[in-house]
Order: sequence, then C-alpha cells, then structure tokens
Amino acid sequence: MYRQKLKQKAFTLLVMVVFLVALIVRSTDKTKEERVTEEGEELVIPKEETHEETLIPQAVWEMPGADTTIRVLLLNDSGSVYHKEKELPEEYPGELQYYEEEQGWVIVNELPLEEYLRWVVPSEMPSTYAQEALKAQAVCARTYAVWQMQDYAYPEYEAHVDDSVSYQVYHNIDSQQSTDQAVTDTKGQIMLYDGVPVKAYYFATSSGNTTDENIWEKGDRNVTPYIAGRIVGDSENSRDFSIEENFERFIQKKRSGDLEIGEPWYRWNTYISLAQIEKNVKNWIRIRAARTEDGILLQKDENYVWPDVDAIGVIQSAEIIERNTGGAAHQMILKGEDGVLKIKYEYNIRLMLGVPGGRICKNDGTIGEGGNLLPSGYFILEPVKEDGILVGYEVIGGGLGHGAGMSQNGARILAEQGKNYEEILQYFYKDICLARME
Repeated sequence: MYRQKLKQKAFTLLVMVVFLVALIVRSTDKTKEERVTEEGEELVIPKEETHEETLIPQAVWEMPGADTTIRVLLLNDSGSVYHKEKELPEEYPGELQYYEEEQGWVIVNELPLEEYLRWVVPSEMPSTYAQEALKAQAVCARTYAVWQMQDYAYPEYEAHVDDSVSYQVYHNIDSQQSTDQAVTDTKGQIMLYDGVPVKAYYFATSSGNTTDENIWEKGDRNVTPYIAGRIVGDSENSRDFSIEENFERFIQKKRSGDLEIGEPWYRWNTYISLAQIEKNVKNWIRIRAARTEDGILLQKDENYVWPDVDAIGVIQSAEIIERNTGGAAHQMILKGEDGVLKIKYEYNIRLMLGVPGGRICKNDGTIGEGGNLLPSGYFILEPVKEDGILVGYEVIGGGLGHGAGMSQNGARILAEQGKNYEEILQYFYKDICLARME
C-alpha cells in the first residue's frame, strides 16, 4: 500500500514538472517572437497588423461632396441650346428648369451626380464590356464631371456641362444594370493628381500609343502631366513620334505587342480627293475660324492672319508640317489657287480632311462610312496621282478618337486580362491616386 502511494506521488510530481517546463518554453518562445533585435535579425509582424489590399481610397475630396448635384444643359436634336417646345419627348431624372428666350426654350436638368453617371456611363461605353472596365469608365466620368463643376460652361443658365460629346454624352442610352453596378461599386470615387481632380479625358481606340493635352488649342501638357503619351501594349518603342519619318514607319506597321492590335479601328485607311478638301474648306473655314483664336489662319506675305475669306480656290496640296506627342497631326498647310491656309490642332485638321459618305477600310477588313471628321489625328498622307497630276491622298491612319487619356477598348482588354479598375486607371493616367468624395 505504501509503495503504491509513493508511486502515485512520484507520477503526480513528474506531471507537474513537465507542465512547468512547457510553460517556461512557451513563455520564452513568445518573448522571442515579440523581440526585434537592434541588428534587425528578426522581425515578426503580429497577425492583427496584417491586411488585405483594398480598392477603397484613403484620400478624401470634400468640395463638392458626395451628395452634390450637377446641372446639365439639354441640347436639341440639331445641337442647338434652343428647343421649340417646352415639353420633352423623354422623361429625365431630377428636376427640369426652363428659360424662355426669344429663340425658344432653354432647358437645364439638375440631378444628383451619381444619378447623372447612371445615364452617362452606358452612353459612353457599351454596357457589355468587362465590369472592371465599366468601373474605370465610371471613375473617369465622375472625375471629369467634378473637374467641369469647378465652373459653369453656360454661366447664364448656371449649367456645368451640356449633354453632348463636347462634354460627356448624357441620356443617349437608358441606364443599364451592369453600368449601374459599376457606378455603385465606385460610388464617390474620383482621381486626383497633386491633390486636385484630373481632366479625365478618354477616347475609343488607340493606334498603339496615346498623346498629351497639347493636341487642343488651350491644352497645356505642363498643367496636366498625368496625361502623357505612352505606348499602349508591350511594344518597346522610344522613338520621337513628332518626327515625321518615325511616325510614318510607326503607323504603317502592326506590332504584335500592341494591346489593341485586334480592334477594328487600330488601323484604317481611306481616300480623300482634292475636290473634297476644297468642299470641306468652304464648309468650315468661317465656322472654325470664329471658334478658335489661331486654329485657322490665312497666309499674308510672311505672316498668318485671321482668314477674312470663305475659300482659297482650287486645292493644290495638303501637308502635315507638325506632329504632337504620339504622332497626332498638329499643323497642316493647305495650298489653294487663291491662298494658303495653316490649320492647327487635331480637331480642325480632322475636319478639313473629313470624308462624309466616303469609305473607310478598317483593320478587320470591314468597311465603315466616313463622316465630317477623320477617325483620328494619327495618320499620314500618301499622294495619289492620275497622269502625273495630284488628285488626292490615300490616308493611312490608326485609332478612333483624340487619343488623350484612357483608351476605352484598351481598358476593356486590360480588364479581360485580369486588371482591376484602379490598375487600369493607373495604366492610362500617370501618377494619379483614387480619392473618395465626402
């Protein structure tokens, strides 16, 4: 009996010793885990400090706030601000305000910014595009609207924008489930550069590169460094595309690394006759000269002045004399029988070389119908002669749209490759950050 009790006491003592040893070892290990030596030999991050990557922006933008409203001037079917009738054929969200003028009714739609985006995003990007691309578009549209809301485009009616392509297309297509979701998922998010909203320009398709804001008359690349020309894709090409020879080689080739090489408008070509250029000049010279300070100029002696003419006679030749970053046409000389015009900025140049009713051969072999504008400003002119006499030009170009900011089809492809909307925005806008409106 005594021996049995002794064995039990010995066993109990052994268990207690093992338990005490385990506690000491655990305490030592814990101390070791929490200790970081001065030499940096060991760094253990406690689990509670780890975090997953999130797209919720940390930066904050306060004015205007998330619940702000935007005022949109509604144009009539012909693009005028005046409506013959007060009643509109379609219903609009928010409130309508009416201004009776001698020429007709001016109508302004005031509504919450987020509601406005539900009608802008599907009007600007197909609702069937990948969701991350739609989110990127929603952030672009919201940012562009906030940037425009710093002033009134139509101060007499206190309207920030109108509903046309001059700003953002609004109410052209009904709101869609996929685009509504993109707006909701990015609610209140905008892009900032150096603490202020960016000019979030976007366009349809690139020719393999983008340009900067200097394509426009009042553009200033020094003010918008986040809009910089870049190669769109994996192609390595550091050549200066403002040099004519470099751009000629670029636009006449297809590089396998270009992101949008499979898109219909990646490359295109058309023909424009000298007679068509002459018609374009007659149609647009006065209109465009009245709208730009120096976009349309007439040569007088050694200077170029405002054109007090309606035409320059039979067109004899056209020549691109200056290109912008990325190769966009920036200045063109048109020689006519009765004068010489200098056409500046990509929009004016595309207008003077438009082929309304003409045929445009696209990258995928399909044929598109030409309009008042060339598809883009990324093109070269190849002379076409008959019996040794110049009769027109083969226009070899690429891309659809102005080429500054985000390519929408490029965004779609990046999304299909697995990029999220923040990565897409960072791809096209240099050194921006996401912020949330409060």
